[in-house]
Amino acid sequence: MIQITFEKDEKNRAVLRSTEEKTGFVINEESFENRSWRFMEDALLFDGYSIWFSEEAGRWKTREDFAVSLVIAPLGYSDRGDGLLSLFDREKREGFYILLKKFGKVEVGFGDGRELFCFESIRENLKKDFWNILTVVYRQEAGWCDLYINGALSNRKQFRRHTPVKWPEGSCFLGKFVDRTDYRESTPDRIYYGLMQRVMIEEESPSAESIRKLHAQYPCRRLKQEIRPDRRDYENDRQRPQYHLIPPGKWMNEPHAPFYYEGWYHIFYQANPHAPVWNNIQWGHMVSKDMVHWSDMPLALEVEEHADPDGCWSGSALVDQNGVPHIFYTAGNNEKFPNQSVAAAKAVTDADKKLEKWKKQKDFSVEQSIGWLGEFRDPFVWAEGDGYFMLVGTGDENNGGGNAVLYSSKDLKSWECHGFFLDYDYEKNQEAGHVWELPVLLPLRDESGEIACHILLLCACQIEREVVETYGFLGRWEAKSKTFRKFNEKALLLDLGNGTFTGPSGFVTPDHRSVVFTIAQGKREGSEEYHAGWAHNGGIPVELFVRNQELRFRPIREIYGLLKKKRIHLEDVTLEEANQYLEQISGNRIYMKICADAEELAVETQCGRQDRTVYYDRRKCRLGALDESGREIGKYRRETDGVDLDGEDICLEYFLDHSMIEAYLNERKSVTLRNYGRWDERRIRLQGEVKRIRSLEVWEMASAYQEERED
Repeated sequence: MIQITFEKDEKNRAVLRSTEEKTGFVINEESFENRSWRFMEDALLFDGYSIWFSEEAGRWKTREDFAVSLVIAPLGYSDRGDGLLSLFDREKREGFYILLKKFGKVEVGFGDGRELFCFESIRENLKKDFWNILTVVYRQEAGWCDLYINGALSNRKQFRRHTPVKWPEGSCFLGKFVDRTDYRESTPDRIYYGLMQRVMIEEESPSAESIRKLHAQYPCRRLKQEIRPDRRDYENDRQRPQYHLIPPGKWMNEPHAPFYYEGWYHIFYQANPHAPVWNNIQWGHMVSKDMVHWSDMPLALEVEEHADPDGCWSGSALVDQNGVPHIFYTAGNNEKFPNQSVAAAKAVTDADKKLEKWKKQKDFSVEQSIGWLGEFRDPFVWAEGDGYFMLVGTGDENNGGGNAVLYSSKDLKSWECHGFFLDYDYEKNQEAGHVWELPVLLPLRDESGEIACHILLLCACQIEREVVETYGFLGRWEAKSKTFRKFNEKALLLDLGNGTFTGPSGFVTPDHRSVVFTIAQGKREGSEEYHAGWAHNGGIPVELFVRNQELRFRPIREIYGLLKKKRIHLEDVTLEEANQYLEQISGNRIYMKICADAEELAVETQCGRQDRTVYYDRRKCRLGALDESGREIGKYRRETDGVDLDGEDICLEYFLDHSMIEAYLNERKSVTLRNYGRWDERRIRLQGEVKRIRSLEVWEMASAYQEERED
C-alpha cells in the first residue's frame, strides 16, 4: 500500500510525502494572492478554491485491480460536486474519478473507452464536520466496483468482467475534479473544501475483511474545533475593505435580516463559505454592539436535503411579541414548482444572547399562489399593532413589472394573502424590472420624531438594458386598511453609483432610527474575485428620515467611532491651499468632510489604475461620477435624480476603505463606487469651481475587525 500524507516545506507551503521514494503530486502554481496553508489534526485544509495537487498519469496506466482510500473531513459542498481524485475524459469515456456531492453523497465514475459507468453512495454518506474514511475498490476480474464509507459497503457498480479502466492522457488531480473534455485547470469550482489527512493506494483489490480493518483504524468522529475562513489571510490585501461589513472570507451576497436583541445587533448575509463564487448559498451570521464592529458567528442556516436543498435565500428577522427572535427566509427546492417558498426558523436562546443556533420550523411554509410562478422570495416581516405583516417579492401579471405580495398574520404561522402591495405604472418604471427582490417597508420620522410617511425599498430584477439598482417609493401605509398610497409616480434612487449600492434590508433600531443595510457589489471580473479569495461586502449602514418634507439619509452615527487620527483641519481656505495639505496625505482608510461655497466641487481618488472622481455640479443639480478617462459612470435620470441645494453650501462626506468609495451629498444622495488600484495607498485631490472652502477635515479610519493587522 502506498500512503500519501501532507506536510510543510521550507517555504511554508504544503507538499505531499509518500511511502514510495517520491510522489509525483505537486501543488498547483496558479497565483492566489491570499492563499494560506493551514494544518490541523495532522491534515491539510483544502480551502475550496486555491489548493489542489496534480501529477502525470503514468502511475495509473498499468493498474488492473486497485483500491483508493481517503481519510477526509468535509467542511462544505457545492452544487455540482467537488473532486477528491480525478483522471477523467468524459468524451473519450476514459478514466476514473471520486466526487463529493451535496449532503455528503459520493459519486464514483470510470470508463473503459467504450462505456461510462457511475454510481452514488446509498447506504452511507460522508458526514460534514466529521472525520470519515472512504474506499473505492475496482475489481476488474470480478466485474464490480465497490464504495465503502465508514466501514459500510455503501454501493456497488457491476460491469463486464475482465474490463480494465482505460486511462486517458494528462494529469491526475487530487482535491479537484477535471474533465479532460473541457480542460481548464483554473476553473473556480469543483475543488474540495475540507481536511484531508491521507490517501492510500493499493495495486490490488483488498478483501472486505481487510477494508473493515482499515476503516476501524479511522473511526468516524467530529472535528475537535469549528473551522471557518480566517480574516488574517487577507490582512495584506490592498483592495479588501476593513471597516465595512465583510465576511471572514470567500463569497457574500446581500446582508439581510438585521435586528436587535438583548444588547446585540444581528446581521445575516448570503454566504458561500466554500469558495469565492456564487454557489450553494447559506445564511452567514455576525453580531455587533454598534453595527460597526462585527464578530463572526457560525452559519445560522444551512441547506438541508428535504427542507431547502437548493438554497437558503434572503429574508428578514424580528423579535415577536413574546420576545422570541425569528428569521424568515426563502427555501429553494427545484424538485417543486413553484420552486421557492417562505420558511422560518426560531432562535435557540443562549446565555450570551448571541443566538448562535437556529431551529428551522418544520410546520411553517407559505407557498406561492400569486405573481410570476417561480419568482417568490425575500420575505420582509414586521410586527405592527396586535399582529404581523409580510411582503414577498415577485412579478405582477397585471402590469408586467415587479411587485410585492402583502400577507398578514396573528401568530406568525397562518398567513392571509391580501394581493399586490403597490399600484403603479410599469411603463414609467421599467428600470425597476419585471421582478422585485428584497422588498422593505420602513417608517420615516421627521424632526419631531413622529412618523411622517413610509418608504418601500426594492431591488430591481429581470431588467431590460439596465443595471440592478435599489429603488424606493415614498407613501402612506395604513395597517388597518392594508393599503400603501405612493407619493411619487417614478421610483426614487438613493445612490447614483450605477449598480454598486444594491440589495436593501432594513429595520428600526431601539432608538427609532430606520436603518438600511446594502451590499456593495464587487464590480470586478469573476476571475479576479476567485484569485483574491473574496467577493463583495456591505455598504455603510444608512439612516433614512424626513426633513422639510423631503427624504434624507446619512451614514449611521456609530461609523464615526472609527475616526482614529485627525490629519487635516482647515477653515476658510482656497482650493489650492487645501490641495497643498492633501498632497501630504495618502492611505487606504480615510474619512473626509468638506463644505464649500462652490458652483462645482469634485473629489478625485487616485490609485494608479481605476481613479475615480465624485462631483456635484450646482448648475445642473447633478451628483455624478467619472472614471480615470473622464467618462461618466454614475447613474442619472435627469430631473428624477437631480439635487437642488437651493443656496446651501456643498457639503460632501467621503469615505475611502481600500476599494470602496462612498460619498454623501448634503444628506440628499450618495455615490458608491469601486476603485481597484495598483498603488499601495490611495491619494485624494480636490477639483472644481470653488470660491472658498468653508471647512475641511480628514481622518484616518480604524479597522472594524480587531484581529486584522492595523497599518
